[in-house]
Amino acid sequence: MLGIFYHAMHRAYQGVFGEQHMLHYPLYEKSGQSLMEGQRRFTDYCLSFLPPLDGKRLLEVGCGNGVQANYIRSAYQPSYVYGIDISEMHIGLARDEAKRQGFAGIDFAVDDAQALRTAADESFDLAICTESAHHYPDKTKFLSQLKRVLRPGGRFVIADLLRRDGKPPSAIERKMFLYHWGREHYDQALDRLAFNVVAREDFTDRVLKAFDATDGWFTERNGASAPMYLLGRVFGQGLIKLYTYQLTHSLQYFIVAGEKPSAG
Repeated sequence: MLGIFYHAMHRAYQGVFGEQHMLHYPLYEKSGQSLMEGQRRFTDYCLSFLPPLDGKRLLEVGCGNGVQANYIRSAYQPSYVYGIDISEMHIGLARDEAKRQGFAGIDFAVDDAQALRTAADESFDLAICTESAHHYPDKTKFLSQLKRVLRPGGRFVIADLLRRDGKPPSAIERKMFLYHWGREHYDQALDRLAFNVVAREDFTDRVLKAFDATDGWFTERNGASAPMYLLGRVFGQGLIKLYTYQLTHSLQYFIVAGEKPSAG
């Protein structure tokens, strides 16, 4: 089910915009901004919870199609970026784009966020996970692995969709690979793992504001055929309505940033 969704997302982006975009929500900055501008501002905002990236090794967990990782490598110049994702399709797209842009110091691998088998102990200074963790059945394992691969004093930022009521996922949600935690679950897990939490923020309202300013997102065909453009536009507008409803009634958008203690 999840693979079908992301294949549809891939086709929709190509049909409407003529290129792939990031796979997370946009952040509102100004009227008339494009979807990509909003997504880049979202990335910038998440990275503001981390120390400067220059000279650092950054892990992106759940990197999707790699557009965000490639943007970070280009705009922030960390010494190395490593993106992992469970989807072979996404990793293929990420590698192709990095190669097309001629980037060095960036790699991608198929891996499970709950295992991180391709990441060595204490091999990263920083980590980012955006809009991916709500697909992980066992987020405690993910956080444990995150602690393992971060160096002492290493920092992370996670942007995730949380359930307002804190209830466990239903059978239907599990079939759709949706495992939303409540905020208290994050607090408890991070406390058990002895992470130092440095920031928590609910910025649902800012995401909703971006979804209210989407008039210019679907105005150009960018060379796509009329049927592909129409299908992509219907798919995109439908998702905006769904996400707006969810963020208004059942979900909140939450950022948490933390640090692995220097002692271990």
